[in-house]
Amino acid sequence: MVTKDEVLRRIHQAGVIAIFRVDAPDRCIPAMEALARGGLNVFEVTMTTPDAVRVVSKATKKFGDSALVGAGTVIRANEAEKAISSGAQFIVSPSLSREVIEVCGKRGVVSCPGAFTATEIVQAREWGADLVKVFPASQVGPDYIRAIRGPLPDVPLVPTGGIDASNLKEYLHAGAFAVGIGGGLIPAMSLAKERYDKITAGAAAVVGAIREARAV
Repeated sequence: MVTKDEVLRRIHQAGVIAIFRVDAPDRCIPAMEALARGGLNVFEVTMTTPDAVRVVSKATKKFGDSALVGAGTVIRANEAEKAISSGAQFIVSPSLSREVIEVCGKRGVVSCPGAFTATEIVQAREWGADLVKVFPASQVGPDYIRAIRGPLPDVPLVPTGGIDASNLKEYLHAGAFAVGIGGGLIPAMSLAKERYDKITAGAAAVVGAIREARAV
């Protein structure tokens, strides 16, 4: 079993959590394979995806240690329990739930609750959050991440929302631990038409942007 510290290390190393919020769950695995061909291997399946728990279970068995698979949009403790039992290695939420964080702590799984203000971010860490998802990042931009890190330099922030290959460098330069990308990596049209080659190309572009950001 991959340890929590190893999961955190690999998320930071990857720089991106690819978010699956889709209507066709059977296309998730092929899309994950397409992303992996492009160099990305951290996948979040949101609970709004039909049969999300089954997808998480299938993906963890499919990829083994070659990828990290987590569950997102987890807002209740029982959802966290189900996702973790299915193999989820990290839990992401759009909001701040102490109960969800506590379930993750007891099960030894990385928690990444959603927060927006400095007060919420500090509260998340006090309750034991490993990472903090800043959502929706598109409403404030990378300057907000930089500003938050001024008084809270040790909090690992994962801005999510409106991020793609064109602007992720700005977020990483602002001090983001990693970023979450959904539609910018898994476009609904590409998925609907099963254009996995485009998903692979998009992943490669994101990987290239991460390398450029970290080379500076």
